[in-house]
Amino acid sequence: MTDSDDEERPLTRNVLEDECGVIERVMRALELTKGVEIARRYLAMNAFDGALTMLGIVLGGILTINPLDPLPGFRAILLAAAGTTMAMAISGFSGSYLTESAERDREVEEMGRAMLCDLSESLYAKASRTTSVVVALVDGASPAVAAVIVMMPLFMVPFGILDYFTSFLMAIVICMVVLFVLGLFLGRVSHKNIWSYGTKTLLAGIMTAIFMFIISFLTGGGA
Repeated sequence: MTDSDDEERPLTRNVLEDECGVIERVMRALELTKGVEIARRYLAMNAFDGALTMLGIVLGGILTINPLDPLPGFRAILLAAAGTTMAMAISGFSGSYLTESAERDREVEEMGRAMLCDLSESLYAKASRTTSVVVALVDGASPAVAAVIVMMPLFMVPFGILDYFTSFLMAIVICMVVLFVLGLFLGRVSHKNIWSYGTKTLLAGIMTAIFMFIISFLTGGGA
């Protein structure tokens, strides 16, 4: 064993310990401020919104795209999906961070006023700031991740892996699966019938599809 190996081992160990330390501090901050429940609620709610939003875009595409010349319409769908995904991520992060920070700062200030001391640099205040960042990250990432998962088949079309129509159908199926899994997750969190929750979230997706077809029929918006 060389001296360089001996030097690399402590360095690697220190990096791992630092990462574990950061994760542990974050988890403690979330436990102290009850941030786990908030993050979990944002995760399910915004992933649900992201999946349903993409379902609407995909259904709009499959109803309006010209089968004789699908490329222009397909590019428009991809651009709309990418723009919507970025907008949801940025809006979710910034809106959640500003809201959580304001609420946490107010809470710390009221606690300090009640205790007749300054708590702005207390352990709870630092934990509150950490929670605001974590919750904002979850709030911004969850709809974006759900949207990307649903839109994955469409990204395969430019590479010739899937055709236009098949990619739309696969995206719809994936969206329904995502909605059902989110329902199972909510059922597990609530300690109630997970299949009942899965069915309810799946029904939301089916109702969205039905309303889209009805609106398309009434407005004559179909291709």
